[in-house]
Amino acid sequence: MIGLLTSVGATLDAFFLEIAERWREQGAVVEPAAGSLAETFDRPAVLPSITRKPSARNWRARAELREWARDKGIDVVITNTATASMLVRAARVGVPVVYFCHGLHWNGNHLMDLPFRAVERALVHRTDGIVCINSADQDWFDRHATRIPRLRLLGGVGLDTERFVRRAPMPWREGEEPLRLVWCGEFSERKNPAAAVRLAHVLRDRGVDVVVDMLGEGELFDARSSRSDVEGLVVRHGVADPVPHFERSHVLVQTSRWEGLPRVGLEAIAIGLPVVGFDVKGVRDLPAVQLAPEDDVEALADRVLGAARGEGPALPEASTLSYVHAADTLLEFARSTISGEYPHGTRYAL
Repeated sequence: MIGLLTSVGATLDAFFLEIAERWREQGAVVEPAAGSLAETFDRPAVLPSITRKPSARNWRARAELREWARDKGIDVVITNTATASMLVRAARVGVPVVYFCHGLHWNGNHLMDLPFRAVERALVHRTDGIVCINSADQDWFDRHATRIPRLRLLGGVGLDTERFVRRAPMPWREGEEPLRLVWCGEFSERKNPAAAVRLAHVLRDRGVDVVVDMLGEGELFDARSSRSDVEGLVVRHGVADPVPHFERSHVLVQTSRWEGLPRVGLEAIAIGLPVVGFDVKGVRDLPAVQLAPEDDVEALADRVLGAARGEGPALPEASTLSYVHAADTLLEFARSTISGEYPHGTRYAL
């Protein structure tokens, strides 16, 4: 019996639908829960004390989580997202807790991150298993959780390869068609949409006929830095299905300041679209990604042109990015955590 816990229902919908179904096919019973209602997940429990950010409502989390684990007969909790993961490990719910870390909430060594580091240092010893998806987080857990079983998923939660289908190679016909770039993400400081706009202008100044399609929404969507005065250079679409844009584009651009492991990058790679980005936490762990120094838009433009011309490493087989790999390995890890048979400190990698 697996208890699957996230801070908000949207996380269940976005990352765990296929994984939970795969677990059920393998004979597991899944009891999902979150602090808000999921739209498509099958009958998740809503725990009002669980919030996306720390809140006064969290004071009831200990009792609520213990009741949930007891009443559902849960054998192991797999928890994801920061606040839910903090609360369930602090609650001591009476069963093993596996922390599926999509990304520790810091990047580098900044003073503002000290409280987050302190909390994680305190809670790591209440953690029975750790799953991470990027090299920076793996390094931190290797130093501070040496006696705790650890798992590294190179493809993150994976994806549905029947939706993100590998296309035939589509090299850029330089001089015959515009260079089409696509950017996907939240219009926020961390995702750094302004860098994508600057990239478009750098390429245009080099004489490249370029169009950047930007998908997503967020507080910076209407910001001056997220727009271009040059008509047709940057097209903001809002929330949209990325697949048609991937299929007509030459390169996906990642401008984030840091990531856990950007799923949109994995989706693009599965389709056969090369990915370029800044050399930052999480982005650097995408398979076959081509990197530029952080905030160096001129170097990013060089990488874009190289990728569009077919330079760079070969993309991995799409099947290696399937959610099936992630689901099966997570289920094995959860079962061995319950039994205590998983070797401490050993990492599996997909």
